[in-house]
Amino acid sequence: MKLSILITLFGLMLSPSWAAQPNFIVIYADDMGYGDLGCYGAEGYETPALDQMAREGMRFTDFSTSSSVCTPSRAGMLTGRFAQRWGHDNSVYFPHSKNGMPPSEITIAELLKGAGYRTALVGKWHLGHRSDYLPTSQGFDLFYGIPYSNDMWQAPEIPLADTVIFNEGLTLENYLEKKDLKKKYKGRVPLMSGMQVIEWPVDQSTLTKRYTEKAQAFISANKENPFFLYLAHAMPHVPLYASEAFAGKTERGLYGDVIAELDWSVGQILQTLRENDLAKNSLVIFTSDNGPYLAGKEHGGSAGPLRDGKFKAYEGGCRVPCIAWQPGTVPSESVCEAQLSTLDLFPTFSALAGIDVPKNRPMDGFDICSVLKGDFKNAPQREWYLYRGQAIRVGDWKYVRDKNRDQLFDLATDIGEKNNVAQQYPEKTQELAEKLTEVTAQITTGK
Repeated sequence: MKLSILITLFGLMLSPSWAAQPNFIVIYADDMGYGDLGCYGAEGYETPALDQMAREGMRFTDFSTSSSVCTPSRAGMLTGRFAQRWGHDNSVYFPHSKNGMPPSEITIAELLKGAGYRTALVGKWHLGHRSDYLPTSQGFDLFYGIPYSNDMWQAPEIPLADTVIFNEGLTLENYLEKKDLKKKYKGRVPLMSGMQVIEWPVDQSTLTKRYTEKAQAFISANKENPFFLYLAHAMPHVPLYASEAFAGKTERGLYGDVIAELDWSVGQILQTLRENDLAKNSLVIFTSDNGPYLAGKEHGGSAGPLRDGKFKAYEGGCRVPCIAWQPGTVPSESVCEAQLSTLDLFPTFSALAGIDVPKNRPMDGFDICSVLKGDFKNAPQREWYLYRGQAIRVGDWKYVRDKNRDQLFDLATDIGEKNNVAQQYPEKTQELAEKLTEVTAQITTGK
């Protein structure tokens, strides 16, 4: 029998199983705050696509990332584990970094790829730019994006494609320079495809649009197969850029323009799913890697009623907007107040795809399939939750260790963490202080 016939028959045998497996899309904004969407109270611009997504799906009010900075947040989302478990602190990788997230970590992409899924990362990576750590070495079939944050610079050891495009009058000699790269080329980052640079520096005003188009093409090309798409936008991380179609269009200035374009992008992704008759079989999660960069002032976002933002262990640093959408599965106009996390995506996608989670390592996420179907009463109860290794939450009690000063907050009555009640509840303060020390030691030893 000819090989082509065998392949066709094999595909027919697999297709019923594939049809039952949902597609997964995670859309990750960068430095978007809890108060940066219309459905979360934003002002000065509108987010009609995301607001509609929330009306058609589920909006979360107590959803957190595993860290308030890029690298550990992204690692936590992709692996279902706090990055401290594999020895990472709460810093980020830079173009001069020589390491990255260990290949021994299992990503959502690796898990799903083993079950026949096609996998793609379109956008920012930030888990190591050297070959052993890049997305195509961590389970992604396709990588199209920037290797780290958009305010960084070029790393000359990343190989160039034969067809590389140089912009802004820069040349190969500039790319291969070894000294003063940060000073000379800060904010000039490379665009990669796979493991090679295809454009340097990338025109950042086109990034949101190009990422959206690449994501749409991936969806359309894989409408007959199960797929996992991780769309990790560069924005609204500074420096901010918006395309000509959105620049200067909002009262909020450039920040509002950037959010408006991200909103447009989400609308395009959902429309592409509808056009390909994939909406009912695709779970889409929109969220952010951490809270807003408040030091950016007019170029930074809003944490809404929450305290502080990026880099901090307070709620504004880790609690982020989140919307889930899957028509016919996720109930429309639903609001979930359960304490959930990006860590929960790994075990949830695993369960929905019918795959067992790895048994050889501790997991920090929970299966929230029932929550996504509207069963809030059976939401998982966390014993504890860490915030950048500097704070711990048990139920509604949150303890923050800051400059050797004990801080205790009751989030049930004080979401803004304005009232330190450590002196009023010394026993609870001591209990959580000891718990923070215990948990930190536990996860940093890999247990």
